[in-house]
Amino acid sequence: MRRFLVVIATLALSLMTLPVGAIAKNQEEAISDHCESIRNSLKMVQKNDAKARVHLGGRYETILNEFLMPLNVRLVENNLPSEELVKNQNEFADTKTIFVNDYIGYQQNLEELVGMDCKNEPAKFYEKLVKVRQKRKTMEQDVLKLRTLITNQINIVTGLRSKVK
Repeated sequence: MRRFLVVIATLALSLMTLPVGAIAKNQEEAISDHCESIRNSLKMVQKNDAKARVHLGGRYETILNEFLMPLNVRLVENNLPSEELVKNQNEFADTKTIFVNDYIGYQQNLEELVGMDCKNEPAKFYEKLVKVRQKRKTMEQDVLKLRTLITNQINIVTGLRSKVK
């Protein structure tokens, strides 16, 4: 069992280091030989990513609807509008939408990957795996941008707070 896990880990690492579109014969054979365990691992990734997406999506929705928008409305009502905060809110809302759409595309591609016949078509499987990784990387960039926008919001509010005192 331990040897099997070492083989799977080695395979996963070797697949990560291949250039896009390239797959060596021994790696093709490894994918074919360990197809089911690779697919099971991908199913676990799929399950965990779905949980993370629900968690993050809920948090982002809460931040937007319970913090960003109400603050801007309150500032406008008190004749203290902040162009910076409105711009940050709009960018956050747009990026959140992009994140959701990118996740949907990623999940669809991951679903296709999990359903592929990696035993008989390891090269096609690897090609799709590369695409799925790229989509996942795009989602990671979306999350980083959303984090940056949250930090910007905090900094802007802190700056406004010192001006209002």
